[in-house]
Amino acid sequence: AHGKELFNGPAGCSTCHMIQGKGGRIGPDLSTTGSTRSTGYIVESLRSPSRRLAQGISEAMKEFSQEYETVTVVTADGTKFMGVVLNEDHFTLQMIDTREQLHLFEKDRLRSFEKSRESLMPAYDQKMLSDKDLQDVIAYLLSVGAQ
Repeated sequence: AHGKELFNGPAGCSTCHMIQGKGGRIGPDLSTTGSTRSTGYIVESLRSPSRRLAQGISEAMKEFSQEYETVTVVTADGTKFMGVVLNEDHFTLQMIDTREQLHLFEKDRLRSFEKSRESLMPAYDQKMLSDKDLQDVIAYLLSVGAQ
């Protein structure tokens, strides 16, 4: 119960992650994470979310139906958007920003766009999430995955 409260409240997980149809869309759906991932994997994902991305996006994201590649876009008028790539071809870039707004850009009209191997997800260190709270969040993910 405490892990679910943390997930949906103070830890802010549900801002970006969905479980069983509730929550955000900018990060992976975690409904089955508890049944498909080891506890060690979940701990590493929370404590060092960029570690796997540093090894390469396709390796880090092979278990998800969508790659969560971080992108920063600056439009011709200087407006800056951060989010994840949804689709991309030679001419256009479709992304969802951190406020879950969908954007479609023509690349030749952008001042810049840059992909990153840094996760948008914060690293949940001891100050942000104690070991006890971390265990509670993991217990919640495991219980959801078992359903």
